[in-house]
Amino acid sequence: MAEPIKYYRRYHGYDYSRGAALFITLSTEPRASLFGRVKNATVVLTDFGRLVLEAMEAIPRFNPGISLFEHVLMPDHLHMMLRIAPGLDNPLQTLGAAMRRFKTYTSTLARKNLGIAKLWQQGYHDRICVSRRFIDAVSRYIRYNPLKYELMYNQPDHLRIQEPIDSPRLDQKDYWKGVGNTALLAPEAKLLALRVSRKAPAAAMPHVISRIEAAVRADYTIMSGFISPGETAVRDRLLANGNAKLVHVLPSGMNIGHRPDSRYLPLITEGRFLEIAEGNDETEFSRNACLSLNDAIAAIATAGAGGALYWREDGPKFTAGL
Repeated sequence: MAEPIKYYRRYHGYDYSRGAALFITLSTEPRASLFGRVKNATVVLTDFGRLVLEAMEAIPRFNPGISLFEHVLMPDHLHMMLRIAPGLDNPLQTLGAAMRRFKTYTSTLARKNLGIAKLWQQGYHDRICVSRRFIDAVSRYIRYNPLKYELMYNQPDHLRIQEPIDSPRLDQKDYWKGVGNTALLAPEAKLLALRVSRKAPAAAMPHVISRIEAAVRADYTIMSGFISPGETAVRDRLLANGNAKLVHVLPSGMNIGHRPDSRYLPLITEGRFLEIAEGNDETEFSRNACLSLNDAIAAIATAGAGGALYWREDGPKFTAGL
């Protein structure tokens, strides 16, 4: 299993003079919705919100050495990814000066346009993106933030944890929890459990993806832990497919504050996604845990209409009704 994304603040082991990608968050004081509202997963900005967005997008123009990438202005906060160019003498001072300049300018706009004495909370939150995987995750988070806001505040039932899930496909002595469309576990729903060995050759992946896409066309829902490189490659391909339905089985428990990854939010709104886990407790991931997870996934898929596909080093192995 891939390591969870870790957030670093003022990462002491990093030489910022090499350049850095940073995830920046600023919130209004006291989380006042001054910039607009979210409607249909889109931020509808006020006139003042548009001025703040213009100031945010102008940060690189007034701060040489800083670039702006993904960014979003929400009703009461903002997220942006900034890049500090390599070779700066005092990179963190450059960042601090840029943020002070932005906050001072927009605070002046707030006093002038809204009569507000204090616009922002003290300071700002910055996280260094220490890997390409982290950068991609932050980009998705920023891009889907309006949709996440819509689901959390305007359509909370979409993200409500359902527990225990009542499905004859699940052993009722176990306590399964889920977020998303539990109808994907109905007995008549066609499920295909997917497991791709880490030893499966890269040359096999086009065949794996082709087979899974054919299953999607046949109205199968693809069910997996999406852990191995082959499984994540299939998942990423299916996320671009407007018809694919996915059941993601977590390798560990689902705690009370759980939220699905941002990449799954569009599918949740369309009823094409379900994320499930057994119980609340986190489990240390190991090879044995991975094997148990795959066995559980295959058992759930084959308990009703469906089957299991295990793509091994020597090719595919199908079970139960395929």
